[in-house]
Parts: sequence; structure tokens; C-alpha cells
Amino acid sequence: MDDNNNYLQDDQLDRQAKAWYDQTDDAQPYDAFGSSMRKTEIGNEIYDRIQRNIIYRSKRSFLPLKIAAAVLALIISTMMVYRHFQHPVVPATPTWTTISSGENEVKNVTLPDSSVIRLQGNSTIRYATAFLAGTARHVTLEEGAAFFDVHRDASRPFTVYTKGFRIKVLGTSFNISAYSDRPDFKIDVVSGKIRVEQDGPSGTKILAKGMAQDQCLTVDLASADYKIVQHTNVVNSKIKPVSTIRHLTLQQIARVLGDKYNLFVQLNNPDNDTSTYVVDLGQRSLEGTLKTLTEQTSFSYTIVNGQHLIIQPKTAGHME
Repeated sequence: MDDNNNYLQDDQLDRQAKAWYDQTDDAQPYDAFGSSMRKTEIGNEIYDRIQRNIIYRSKRSFLPLKIAAAVLALIISTMMVYRHFQHPVVPATPTWTTISSGENEVKNVTLPDSSVIRLQGNSTIRYATAFLAGTARHVTLEEGAAFFDVHRDASRPFTVYTKGFRIKVLGTSFNISAYSDRPDFKIDVVSGKIRVEQDGPSGTKILAKGMAQDQCLTVDLASADYKIVQHTNVVNSKIKPVSTIRHLTLQQIARVLGDKYNLFVQLNNPDNDTSTYVVDLGQRSLEGTLKTLTEQTSFSYTIVNGQHLIIQPKTAGHME
């Protein structure tokens, strides 16, 4: 029944269309748009629909390529991860240089960054053969004493490790005494500033946030007590008398002076004088002690920044 109704409706529409067509005059042009403005609007609409259709079809045509590219990228990433775990890239391990000095030997060491270390007798340092760009500079004073003149480089902090202590600097100069047979640990700042930390059972302890020039840190290794002393004028400073007469070599005298007056003592050419002297170290001042010792041993000396004592033994021609 529905099909018959549809057929009748279609037949009626055909007859109406044919009647409309027959009544039109073919000699007169037919204006389908009514006006030029309407004609322009319809033309623009047709153009927009064609453009949208072209874009839509182009997107659909590139979709398989995009899917293929994504799948390929996933496969490559998976292969790279697999290769990494099968053959992981191990970062280059820096090589280390170890330098030691003999009992009566002083060594000058120039580091890869142009920093200079003066290594005292019976001392050992270890450092990376090449300081890599962008990495911190690490040096280990494994034993003994040394003077550090650090080249300033703000992008690469300089750290000295020794006997559980860490000394952090940027550019400065300082002395460290860390002999295993000494009861204390000492640092003298010649220029600039340093930070001193110590590792202990309860964690890291900050001994000095910013030690400055002419300051000396002394740590008693047995009790862990420490103090920071400001040097005003070491030459004229009064020290408690130590009334004792001892038989000492020049190298032993240098060590005693360093311990007594909180000095960093540099003994040049120690092989020039291996004699033993009977000395009285009971003087109150460093000046008086040095005057007495020069009369007994004929050595000469220089004091730098009030805390760095340089001793020059007598030459072989002056030995008796």
C-alpha cells in the first residue's frame, strides 16, 4: 500500500514539473538568481564548499602516512631502548694522577686548570688527569700538607678532600696540614674565602661557612673540638712559653714552629742541612724564636702574609 502511495506522489510531481516547463518562454532568458548580489553569494558558497571538500579529502589521503610514521617512530624508539639495555652506554671514567713527595722533598704541581699546589714532604695528592668541562674540580690530599693556589672558575667549584674534611673554594689560596701522625688538622687562608665541612657519624658538620684571609682553623682530631683564630700579626704575637731544650733536625724544627705558632712552614732544599741542633724553643714570640734559631743554624727565612714561613737552610759552603 505504501509503495502505491509513493508512486502516485512521484507521478503527480512529474506532471507539475512538466506543466511548469511547458509554460515558460524559451525566448526569454531565465534569471535563476533574482539579482547579481544573490548570484555572488551563491557563487561564494559553492566555492567554499568545494574548498572544504578538497581539504577534507587531502586530510583523509594523508592519514595513512601519518599512522605509518607514528608506527615507525615507535619501532625505532623500542629498538633504541632495547639496544641501551643490551649494550648500555657507560660514561667515560676519568683517569687519576697521584703524586707523592719524599721525606725531605717539596714538589710544585700544576693542575689541568692552571691551579698550583706546593706539596710538602711526605705528602700525597690525587686529582683527575683532565678536569672535564662543566664539572666540578676535585682534589684529594691523601696525606701530608700542601699549599693551594686555586685558579678562579665560578662555573666549576674547587673541592679538596682530606681525612674526612671537605674544603670548598672558587678562587683563593690556603694551606692544609693533615699528617696522620699529627694530633690536629689545620687550614690557613692566605687569600679569598673557603667553606670547611667535616663528615661524622651524625652527618656533615659545617666548621666554617666562610673562612677569610688571615684566619686559621685548627681541629683536635681526638676530641673533635675546633677553633678559628684571626691572625693579626703573627710575628709579634705572644705565645705561651714552652721551656724545653731539644735535639732536632731542621725539618723537625720546621714542624715544631708550625705547630707552636699555627704557621704553614715551607722548608726549601732540606738536603742542604741534615745536622741536628740543640735548640731552646722556650721563646715567647715567633720573632725571638727565629732570631735565636738563625744564630744557631744560619738559616734564612721569609714570612708571607703573617702566616706562611719559608725557611732557606744554609748552603753547603757554610756548613761547619
